[in-house]
Amino acid sequence: MEKNRDFYLSQLSVGNIVAFKINESMYSGKVVSIINGDPVIYTVKTKNGSVYYPRPGDIVWIKNGSYWPVGIYNALKESKKGCK
Repeated sequence: MEKNRDFYLSQLSVGNIVAFKINESMYSGKVVSIINGDPVIYTVKTKNGSVYYPRPGDIVWIKNGSYWPVGIYNALKESKKGCK
């Protein structure tokens, strides 16, 4: 079975860490709630307490291991530099 984006989004659950885009910036946070509807609404809380509601298409990566892939990590790091 080929695992694609839709497969991982369907397996997303409360407590997963995700990377997502809002406008041109990338953030990471923990999924705190999922409201199944049309469309599905995800509530993501970042480490500093900010709350976002990214669309399913804005979720870039779901962290399953202990590390981010290099490309995602670099994008998160560059996005953080722009905030200073």
